[in-house]
Amino acid sequence: MKRQIILLFSSAFFLLLLPTFSIPTQEEDLVLRLRRNFGYGGSGEIQGLFSMIAEGSAVTRVVFYIDDQVIGEDQEAPFQVQFSTDNYPLGMHSLRATGFTEDGEEIPSNIIQIEFVSAEAGWKAGLELVLPILVLLVVVFGVGILVTILTSKKRLNPAPGTPRKYGFSGGSICPRCNRPTPLHLMGLNLGTKKYDRCENCGKWSLMHSIPLPKLRQAEADELTRAVLEEDQASTNLHRPEEKLRKELDDSRYLDS
Repeated sequence: MKRQIILLFSSAFFLLLLPTFSIPTQEEDLVLRLRRNFGYGGSGEIQGLFSMIAEGSAVTRVVFYIDDQVIGEDQEAPFQVQFSTDNYPLGMHSLRATGFTEDGEEIPSNIIQIEFVSAEAGWKAGLELVLPILVLLVVVFGVGILVTILTSKKRLNPAPGTPRKYGFSGGSICPRCNRPTPLHLMGLNLGTKKYDRCENCGKWSLMHSIPLPKLRQAEADELTRAVLEEDQASTNLHRPEEKLRKELDDSRYLDS
């Protein structure tokens, strides 16, 4: 008797669990997805150019619907059709698809409930999403410039030939003074170049990263140029005309 009661409860428990399991059928083999090609999409709303894409392993042809209207069909995988929301009334719509096997069996897809909105509403909603990001970028850019100014001002105009510490961002050759300078982590990245401040002349410009060996060579070159310029200035001072000009300039500051 006890064994029969346990068997009865076990059977009842199994029957209660049975509805929670589902055996995959061929009717569940067609999955419909929505892809944005151009326009706005978010929070259950879309506007612009979109594609419906159906994926199914057993189907050879797929017919696509918006509500009960056929908008197209595709006989080659990936099964898809493109549509514009501007060609349909504003409001809620049902997107679905039906697949067909070689035997002519119909396989329905899942249904996507979505709202078509106007271009004005789409731009407004898109702007509400993008505006905080733009504000954040402006703030980050402003903070980056401020940090770069504060950190580079202390090391402004190092002596020619001074070995620089280029760090994570690397370094470049300033297009204004032609001297090597570190690139700062907070500089503004613009593709392959960075808008940054030169630690030699203090001016801002677009600079691209240069390999470390070339930067070290540029340090040696600027030292060579500085020595040559100093020698040239010393030679000029020993020329009679330059010596006379210097004496005349100095005489202006003598007390009468």
